Amino acid sequence: MITEIVTMKTIEDISREEFLAIVDGLEKNFHSKQDGFVDTELLEDKKNGQWLMIQHWDSAEQLKSASQRMFLDENAASFIQALDRTTVKMQILPQIKIWG
Repeated sequence: MITEIVTMKTIEDISREEFLAIVDGLEKNFHSKQDGFVDTELLEDKKNGQWLMIQHWDSAEQLKSASQRMFLDENAASFIQALDRTTVKMQILPQIKIWG
């Protein structure tokens, strides 16, 4: 299992409600259709005006493949356009253990 952690801010013109709708569309129409996709969690840091997206993938190869396709897929375009790209930071880490 691979975990991807992305922190980001949106451009100023995007409201919270608009961004939630954009991410909902991204998850339903893009991520959920990718091989190896497990799930996505979206968190909001209101104090810093930042969003945190946590995704799980079966493998690093599947994550990399989906990430490359994301920039070419029309179902991801509104998400990419909503981001302040200078704020996007990504970490990709292997899952070591999980407790429930």
